Amino acid sequence: MENKLIMKSYYQTIIDENENEHPIKILGEMYMEEMKKEQPELSAIRFAQGEVYFLNQDYEAAIYKWQHPLDKSLIPWGQKNIADAHMEMGLLEYAEKFYKEVETDSVTLKTEVMLQLFSLYIQQDQMEKSVDIIKKAVQLNPDYADVTEIAKRYFESIKDWDSAIELAVNEAIRTESLSWFEVLEGYANLGVTSNHDPAYFNNVLVTLYSIDKYHFERLTDGLWRSFKQSEYYFRWLEEVNQLLLYQNMEASYNWRKLPSLFKEGYYYLISGRFLIDDVSNLVQDHLTNWLAVSSTSDRLISSAAILAWNELFPSAMDTSLIQEAEQAFKNASPDQSGKEEGIKLLDSIKVWAEKEGLLEGLTEFMGSRLDEYKIEEVGPTRIREVIKDALAYISDQQAELENVILREIDWSEEVLTELHDFHQEILDVEKDKANIMISSFRDLKNKLMEKAQVKLPELLKNCSDLVKEDSDFSKLHLVLNEEMNNRMAQYMEKEVLAEFKSVTEEWLDTCEREFQESQMLFDEVSENINQQFKQEKVVLSGDFKILDDWKRDIERISRGLLRFEEVNILLRNNPSQLLLKGAGKLLAPLSKNKEMLLGRYRDYIENADYSEVAEEMTKTFTQQLQFFEESIGWDVNKFFFNPQEELHRIIEEVQAAIEEKNGSLNEMREQPEIYQDPLFLFELKLRHYDLMNGIDTMSYIGGY
Repeated sequence: MENKLIMKSYYQTIIDENENEHPIKILGEMYMEEMKKEQPELSAIRFAQGEVYFLNQDYEAAIYKWQHPLDKSLIPWGQKNIADAHMEMGLLEYAEKFYKEVETDSVTLKTEVMLQLFSLYIQQDQMEKSVDIIKKAVQLNPDYADVTEIAKRYFESIKDWDSAIELAVNEAIRTESLSWFEVLEGYANLGVTSNHDPAYFNNVLVTLYSIDKYHFERLTDGLWRSFKQSEYYFRWLEEVNQLLLYQNMEASYNWRKLPSLFKEGYYYLISGRFLIDDVSNLVQDHLTNWLAVSSTSDRLISSAAILAWNELFPSAMDTSLIQEAEQAFKNASPDQSGKEEGIKLLDSIKVWAEKEGLLEGLTEFMGSRLDEYKIEEVGPTRIREVIKDALAYISDQQAELENVILREIDWSEEVLTELHDFHQEILDVEKDKANIMISSFRDLKNKLMEKAQVKLPELLKNCSDLVKEDSDFSKLHLVLNEEMNNRMAQYMEKEVLAEFKSVTEEWLDTCEREFQESQMLFDEVSENINQQFKQEKVVLSGDFKILDDWKRDIERISRGLLRFEEVNILLRNNPSQLLLKGAGKLLAPLSKNKEMLLGRYRDYIENADYSEVAEEMTKTFTQQLQFFEESIGWDVNKFFFNPQEELHRIIEEVQAAIEEKNGSLNEMREQPEIYQDPLFLFELKLRHYDLMNGIDTMSYIGGY
């Protein structure tokens, strides 16, 4: 019955199947017949009419029928159908409202409502709601037709791999269907499983192991390769080893992929990324499982790895495992083509030596034996000798490493002291040069201005010769004022300008020599530093562009001398000038008074105080020189700026190097295993190589 309600074909259950009339007509007639009864029961007919109207796309009529009172069992289905009708009409918000109002105990109906909401949310592009509702549908009724497949396809389409993986894991465990394990395997091969904690897959792997070893190995291979490219690889090795330790490993099953995976994992664990103490327990579990999954042809390398580990760390492994490895090793033939592993080991030693700064010395020590082309032409035993010599050299260098670091720290501290001395010396020279240049410029400025303060008043006093008997005393003060300004201007332009150019050229020459002396110091310091570091560490250069800037500034000041504003000399309103101007106007017409006026004019001009006039005449020029003087110190600092910055940079670099070396020294003393473990691991790989190639196996297996 629920299936007919889902398909909206409930109406077929109340119509005579032999009727040939249209269902609408039949149901209409049934409705009218039922109405004739004293207590008509119209619920089923109305519900059926709503279905037929819906199927004929008359959604409003269908809603009308389903809104009328219905039988209790049909009410939830009617509510769901009303929502369906609104959805068909595109009224999605109303549809959602009606779906959420459906109240029922029927799991089927709940599932149908969820699937309809799922479709509705997709139409609304509400991805989060779509994901949530389809997950609820799966959780409620996972065996409902196609619900898990619908969820799977949707999660894949939106690339919600976390949800897709969760679905596949849960369904694989629930159904134990290989198809779901294959889905999960596909996800692993895509690499989308790598951001999960490896423990997440434990239950699904345990389940699959008990069902199908072939598919277990395929899924394990996919997950393994996925995690190998992620930050979870170490955790994966922990989890997969614990998982296999607790399984009943069938010796008869021929594992095809796991042996090579365990080999890769073993070399990863002993690659030097980890301290031995941090991986020793995991390595033992790993070797146990590796031997268990190895076929007869694979057991040489896994058993050799166990024996080599036991040789280096005796009593660490289970006795029965050692015995099993010894037996497997006895039954295997040495790998006479195994020199490739030796060449790889030698390459890894060179890479590590380069990282530790030992490659150059190792290359010199080994000479032509490290030539990669020649080494490939020799046999495994010869390669073994080369590796052994290389490890012996590195071991000696490691023993000396603390002394080397101490010597490097001592050297760095001595260099640092010299650098500080150089820096201070340059600071002192800068201060001295700035003082020299500032004081010398100040001297020439003061002498120039003092001379002008003497010469300008003399020029003005000598203007008394312009006062003559035939002078127009009513306008004489105007004539004199103009002439006095002309004479001062000519003096400034011809005398002061010429002297200014001359003395500043000498001053610039002096400054250039001072800067050249400073550059000689920079060159000397650069050479000392480069000799200390045995490379061209630094080139200290002063900024000689400062001289060009000064020349330009001085030229600009010189050009300014050619433009002087007229100074008010005899046009002021002091008592003496007022008297002369007034007398000139009153007495000039009287010839008998000219002699007296002539004397007074000359006396006033020759005895007047022109110091203020001279200061006013030179004021602008003096200010420009003062501004220039005040900028000299800043410019000298600019000349010295780059050398000081370079020294400061090197000082910081050396200080950082000292701190780093002290840190390495402390680490070496507090955690010697950081430096010793790589050698242990190289020795472990060498012993493994020896066993693989049948070299000196007597020292590994007692009595063999």
